[in-house]
Amino acid sequence: MYDRVCSTPKCVVCPEGRAGDCMISGRIYMICCKSCGEEYVGETARPSCARIKEHLDGKEKSRLTTPLGTHRTVQHDGANFEVTVKILAREPQTAARKTLEALFIHAKGPKMNRKGECLSITRELSPYLGLLF
Repeated sequence: MYDRVCSTPKCVVCPEGRAGDCMISGRIYMICCKSCGEEYVGETARPSCARIKEHLDGKEKSRLTTPLGTHRTVQHDGANFEVTVKILAREPQTAARKTLEALFIHAKGPKMNRKGECLSITRELSPYLGLLF
């Protein structure tokens, strides 16, 4: 587990929680566009700051292979936008974390998540459906 204090200036993860929250791994998170309110829900086993940094890099470079890069190009005609990050849950176990991610995606219906991504998560979880009934 990562328990270091955040030293990132203007950290987008820590303002929503305690300083150093971005250094904790095993999280389900939500990124929200401050301009239009659209959301993205994801999960990571790594420290939150590492994954969020990748999302922000995709946005800055308008990479169409990334959710935020696509959002910038399609929704904002290439104009930059600010985001907020909210930690939704902490779960160290992979299967449980992916299940929580799928539940949050289903509950919130985030527009930045791709349909294929949601189907992929559902496929990964299908072996566990029998455990529910």
